Amino acid sequence: MDDLIFAITILGSLVIFGCFAWLFASLGKRIHFEEKEARKDLTYETNPFTGSGNNTYKKWK
Repeated sequence: MDDLIFAITILGSLVIFGCFAWLFASLGKRIHFEEKEARKDLTYETNPFTGSGNNTYKKWK
């Protein structure tokens, strides 16, 4: 019984780790694409929740 709980815990942890890795990889890919499109560094201009650099600070200025 303890082995089953251990296996489920390890498997669940690996799935969660995989999801987070996929999330950060996809955000990085999107930011890289927008930086390439804008031809400049968008480090402080991107929205960290969407990975988008479009209209982030322009609305507030």
